[in-house]
Amino acid sequence: MKLRSLYLLLVLLIVTYFTIVYSTTILKPFYYLKDIIFAPVHAINEEITLSEELESSIINSLKEDIKNLEKLNNITLSISDFDMINATVISRNLSYWFNSLTINKGSSDGIKVDMAVIDSDGLIGRISMVTNNTSVVKLITTNDTKNKISAVINNKEKIYGIINGYDSENNLLHLIITENKVIEEGDVVLTTGMGGVFPSGILIGKVYDVIKKDDGVTNIVRVTPSSNIKGERYVTVLSRKEVSIN
Repeated sequence: MKLRSLYLLLVLLIVTYFTIVYSTTILKPFYYLKDIIFAPVHAINEEITLSEELESSIINSLKEDIKNLEKLNNITLSISDFDMINATVISRNLSYWFNSLTINKGSSDGIKVDMAVIDSDGLIGRISMVTNNTSVVKLITTNDTKNKISAVINNKEKIYGIINGYDSENNLLHLIITENKVIEEGDVVLTTGMGGVFPSGILIGKVYDVIKKDDGVTNIVRVTPSSNIKGERYVTVLSRKEVSIN
């Protein structure tokens, strides 16, 4: 009985082999085994292709943002234009540790969506949701592709770029730039003040290294965050001062 089963299995393997290699259509049911067997491989290849297309689309969008930054490099906001509201971190979601945190101040304290959030070492993120007594802070380390922060590498010459992406394993932010200029490890990365959310001159971090993309133009500057995103306890929300008209 065991020998008969072995023979049947051997015949099945031989038929399957010739079906896959030579696309034999005499035994059509076996021909379909090819798609079933290689379905995971096809799925992986499709995922890689989609991932590359998405990355290309994101980078093209960021390039356009950087061009706009360079045109508007004289429009900035100083931290002196903001009042400071101190707050305490009261909760974090373990599954989304690097995406957001919740603080104990809300609309009753004057906090509004899109206000910048800092700590004593630099930029933390921005307010994304507000209740009466609490607020959610979207961190600069979130991998939300819509979360873009205009930044400048402040070395011998200003190099503008967009913070978009985070490597949680190595604790490195990704700064996309479109200039082939000399960037050195330890160069300071600051906010530009453009866009009206983050004041200019807030420390984001320092350059760790530079990864050149295949297009020869786009570079990813990996930046070590200055703030302790992993264990943040106390933060400051920046509320833009009301301009009085006499």
